[in-house]
Amino acid sequence: MKLEVTGLSFAYGQRPVIDDLHFVVRQGEFVSLIGPSGSGKSTLFYLLGGLHCPQVGEILLDGQRINGERGHLAYMPQQPSLMPWRTILDNVRLAQELSGHKDPTQLTHLLRGAGLAEVADRYPHELSGGMQQRVAFIRALASNRDLLCLDEPFGSLDALTRTRMQTWLLRLLEHEKRTILFITHSIEEAILLSDRILVLSASPMKVIREVPVPFARGQARYERRGTKEWLALQRELETMLLG
Repeated sequence: MKLEVTGLSFAYGQRPVIDDLHFVVRQGEFVSLIGPSGSGKSTLFYLLGGLHCPQVGEILLDGQRINGERGHLAYMPQQPSLMPWRTILDNVRLAQELSGHKDPTQLTHLLRGAGLAEVADRYPHELSGGMQQRVAFIRALASNRDLLCLDEPFGSLDALTRTRMQTWLLRLLEHEKRTILFITHSIEEAILLSDRILVLSASPMKVIREVPVPFARGQARYERRGTKEWLALQRELETMLLG
């Protein structure tokens, strides 16, 4: 599914948050957004999800205008936001209940692929933070939306758990061909996961630069960390954000 944002502008009252924003995410791409805190990244996701309607501009999915429409994408926030009274299986099933598409076989496949099949009958408080994030992510996948918007999903995790989740996500996406728009404050994470990185300005938000990541996806990319090319790209991105 191809996402196109054209001339998008939005303000809260008299305070402009997004101004004349343009970008494209092509089918199957993983695109990260990095920028200052408060620049409007989460507001952009509210616009894409139909919770807000832009004052100016268009949001297109496969060429169809979806301004103000809900139900076209799956969203994963920074916190897993699991329902404590529902089991892990029932939390994942919720996505299918809301979409009206029930597929028990898919749920079993997703739980097994995420290493959660053995804890499907447990409750969220019985799982670690990393496992809860996995539940939240496969709940998003179970909604059967091709476009996934991930809002700093690993930001609250410790460094080791975060690395494990990044590895797991890359491995999972080898089989789940989805289009991903990913918010992160970590330059290293953006380089590690993305096909392209959009560097954003402070509010009102615009795209400063579009930076392709020149390393192949997968385990080979982990092995490039710390190389001359990796560090040069990291410094380039840092300079853009600080400048």
